[in-house]
Amino acid sequence: MLDMTGVTSFYGSSPVLQNVSFSVPRGAVLSVLGRNGVGKTTLMRTIMGLTDRATGTIGLGGRDIRAEPTHRRAELGIAYVPQGRGIIGRFSIRENILMGSFARPDGKRVIPPLVFELFPYLGDNLNRRGGDLSGGQQQQLAIARALAADPSVLLLDEPTEGIQPNIVEQIENIIVALNREHGLTIVLVEQNVRFARRASQHFLMLDKGRVAAQGDTALLTDELVHRHMMV
Repeated sequence: MLDMTGVTSFYGSSPVLQNVSFSVPRGAVLSVLGRNGVGKTTLMRTIMGLTDRATGTIGLGGRDIRAEPTHRRAELGIAYVPQGRGIIGRFSIRENILMGSFARPDGKRVIPPLVFELFPYLGDNLNRRGGDLSGGQQQQLAIARALAADPSVLLLDEPTEGIQPNIVEQIENIIVALNREHGLTIVLVEQNVRFARRASQHFLMLDKGRVAAQGDTALLTDELVHRHMMV
């Protein structure tokens, strides 16, 4: 469904990712792991075409999208929930969600019923300003905005970071449900190894911008975690 082959990605003249290759099967979850600063967010931004330059191949459903601009990648079915969420505080919940619908290939400007099913609080408070929400509610809103694009691939960059503990489990359960019940292919940047093991079928470990290890999640051993994630 989504793959990279020999991708090197640059900010300016500096390569941040170097010769990265991986593949995510349709309907699977890939967890991207590693210490801070090793290129995990850059990987997500590279998939979306948000770095200065990239070489190699980025494939979506067998099509090389590396030359496509960001908005076209979104229209082709990739939705991105960035670290920090990117909510527009002065916009209402409704307006924030509908922003995602501009990437829908059918041109519809609607909030999908799935959003109301997964996030009843958002559905009950559509006129509330995004900036008035808690961190956990804003994360829910960011995921809802991504779902409004009707994506086939969902990129989630540390979706439980900085969220109150009582909402973390809710968001984890929603991510699992989006994959297992609704068939979304997901790339998940995650520091919580317990959740990565629960949610994903595959993992990719980055170290200094390179692939240090990858494979089925059953191969994500404590030794690998200690070697590449412990400070």
